Amino acid sequence: MILLQLRANFGKLHGTLTLHEGLNELCLPNEAGKSTWSAFLLAMLYGIDTRERATRENQNLPAKERYRPWDGSSMEGAIDLIWNGRAVTIERRSQGRTPMGVFRAYETESGTPVPELTAENCGRMLCGAERSVFERTAFVRQLGMAVSSDAQLEQRLSALVTTGEEGPSASALEKKLRDLKNKYTYRTGLLPRLQARRDELQAQLSALRAAQAEAMDLSAACAGAEAARSRLQDLRARIERAQAARRRAGLTELQERETALAARCAALAEQTAGLPDEQMLQLLARSLEDAAERLQTAQLDAAIGVKLPEKPEDLPGFAGCGPDEAAQRARDVQVQWNVLHAVRVPKKLPILLPCAAAMLAGAGLCFVSLPIGLAVAGAGLAAFVLSLVLLRRKAAQAERAAEQAEDLLRPFGTDDPAALSGLAARQGEARTQWQQARQAAERQQRLLEKAVTARQAELNDRIGAVARFAPGTQGLPAARSALRNARQLQEAAAAANRELESLHRQIAAMADIVGSAPADAAPDEEALRYDPADISRRLEQADEALASLRARLAHKRGQISAQGDAVRIEAELEQLGRRIADAEEANAAVELASEALRRADETLRARFSPQITAEAGHILAELTENKYPRVLLEPDMHLSVREADGQVMRPAAAMSCGTADQMYLALRLAMCRRLLPPDAPMVLDDALVNFDPVRTRAALRVLREEPRQILLFTCRPLTQEEE
Repeated sequence: MILLQLRANFGKLHGTLTLHEGLNELCLPNEAGKSTWSAFLLAMLYGIDTRERATRENQNLPAKERYRPWDGSSMEGAIDLIWNGRAVTIERRSQGRTPMGVFRAYETESGTPVPELTAENCGRMLCGAERSVFERTAFVRQLGMAVSSDAQLEQRLSALVTTGEEGPSASALEKKLRDLKNKYTYRTGLLPRLQARRDELQAQLSALRAAQAEAMDLSAACAGAEAARSRLQDLRARIERAQAARRRAGLTELQERETALAARCAALAEQTAGLPDEQMLQLLARSLEDAAERLQTAQLDAAIGVKLPEKPEDLPGFAGCGPDEAAQRARDVQVQWNVLHAVRVPKKLPILLPCAAAMLAGAGLCFVSLPIGLAVAGAGLAAFVLSLVLLRRKAAQAERAAEQAEDLLRPFGTDDPAALSGLAARQGEARTQWQQARQAAERQQRLLEKAVTARQAELNDRIGAVARFAPGTQGLPAARSALRNARQLQEAAAAANRELESLHRQIAAMADIVGSAPADAAPDEEALRYDPADISRRLEQADEALASLRARLAHKRGQISAQGDAVRIEAELEQLGRRIADAEEANAAVELASEALRRADETLRARFSPQITAEAGHILAELTENKYPRVLLEPDMHLSVREADGQVMRPAAAMSCGTADQMYLALRLAMCRRLLPPDAPMVLDDALVNFDPVRTRAALRVLREEPRQILLFTCRPLTQEEE
C-alpha cells in the first residue's frame, strides 16, 4: 500500500497532506498538527473506539473528544492510496453521535465500491496487521517508543518459529487454562462449592451429635430439677402446718386482748360522756387562744402607748406667745418702729442759704454804706451760726431714733418690720399644730386602755365557757389545761375504739384461716425457722428452671428431628469425598497443563527472540556506529544492550533518552521487517527528537533504505550535516 493524499477534518486539521513513496520528511512547527495527522491516519485505517472512556493513559480525554473538529463541523476524512495496483479511496464520516462511524471504500477514478475493504477489516487488509500489532510496530509516537506486550503481537511472533500461520497465543491458552482452573478453584468454583458442602455436612453432623449429647444432659437435669422441686413442696407444706398452729395460738392471744381493750373503751366512754364533741373542743381551744392573743396585743399596745408630740421651739422674740399674743406683739413693735423711723435729719441747704445770702448782701452794702452793710452782714452771720447749732441738735435726735428702731427689731432676728407679721403667723401656726397633735395623742391613749378592758372581758367569757364542762377552772392556764385534758381523753377513746375495731377484723380473718387447719396441728419449731417467702421464691425459681429445662429439651429434640438422620449425612459425606477427589485430580491436571504451557512459551520465546534481537542489534549498530551491536529482548518486551567491548548488559531505563529511543526504534524496525508486509506504511511522530546530528544522519540512512513508505513527522528541519 502506498499513501498518496490525506484529506482531514479532524481536530485542528482542516486541509490536505500529499505524500510519495519512500521516506516522507514532514517538517511542521509545534502545534501544526503532526500528532493529529498521525492520529488521523490511525483513525482512518482502524476507526475510533467509541467505548473509550476518560483515563489516566489518555489524559482524561478519549479520542472522540480530543479530535472533535475545532470549527464545530462534523469529523470526517479521506485517503487516496495504491493497493494491489489499484487506486483506491477510503472515506470515513460521522453520523449522529458516532464519530467516523460511516465507512466507504471505492476505486478513485470509477467510484466502483471495493467490497474487500470494510470498516472493521480496513486496517488489517491494508497494513497486514491488527491495530494493536500496528501500534506496537509501525506506529511510533514521540513519547511512545517502548513496546508493550499484546496477545496479537505474541501470535505474530510465535508464527515466526512455527508453520507461519497464526494460531492461538500462549496468553490466550493460558487464559483458557486459567478459566478452567477458576472453574475448579475460584470462590464459586466446583471445589470450593463441594468443600463448602462437605464442611456444612460435617458441621451439621457435629451439631447433631452435640445436640443429642446436650439432649441427654437436659433430660438428666430435668429429673434433678423435678426432685428438688418435690423437696421444696414438701417443706412448704410442713411450714404451712406449723404456721397454722402458730396462728391458732395467736388467735387466742388476740381474743384476750379484745376483752381487755373493750373494758378500757367502756371506761373512757364514761369519762368523756359530759364533754363536748371533738369539733367543739377544737373551736373552744382556737377561740380561747385567739382571745388570749388579742388581749396580749392590746396590753402591749397600751404599754407602749402613744408618743406625745414635742413642744415646738419658739421663734426669736415670741417666747411663750400663743397665736394671738404673737400677732399683738408684732403689731406693737411695728407701730413703735414706724414712730422712731419718722424722725429725720433736717436739710442744711434751705436753712443756710438765706443766711449766706444775707451775708453776701451785707458785704455788697458795705460799698454803699459801711454801717448798714456791717449790720446786715452781722445779722446774717448770727443767723448762720444759730442755724448750725439747731441743725446739729436735730441730727443727734435722728441718730438716737434710728438706733432705737434697730434695737427694737434685733430680738426678732430681722431688720425688716414688715417680716414681723409672717414670723408671728409661723409662731401661732406651730403652737396651734402642737396643741392639736397633743389632744389627738391623748384621745388615742384612752382608746387603747378601753381595748384592753374589752379584750379582758372577752377572754373571761371564753374561760367561763370552759368552766361549764370543767368546774373550778379559773385563769387562762387552767382553761388551757382543761381543754388539753379533754382532747386527750377524746383522742384516747377514739384510738381505743379504732384499735378495738381493727382487733375485731384481725380476729375474724384469723378465725377464717385457723378454721381450715387441722384441730390437732402442733407447732413445729424447726419448720418455723425457715423463711416462707424464701421457700416460695426458691420454689418459683425451681418451677421456672424446670419449665426452662423442659422447653430447652423439647426445642433440642425438635432441632435433632429437623437436622435429619446421621446415617444419611454420613452417606452424603462419603459421596462428596469421592467428588472432591475427582475435582482435585482434574485441577492437578490443569496445573500440569499450565506448567507445560509456560515451559513451551518460554521455549518459543527463546526461539523467536534471537531472530528479533539479531535484526534489532544489526539496526542499532548502524544507528550508533557499532557502539551497541548486542541487543537482548526480554519476554516482557524490555530491552537491554551491551557495548562492543563491554561485558554487562544494561537496560534501556539506565541509558540516556536518546540511546533508549534508538534502541526501541531498532526494535520496531526489526519487528516491522519480520512481522509486517513490506508495503505496510510506517509512521514516526517526532521519533528522532532526542537524536544528535550524527545519529540522526544514521537513522535517516536506515529509514531511506527501508522498502516501505515512511511518514516522518518532525518539528525541526534536518540540516545538511544530518542529511
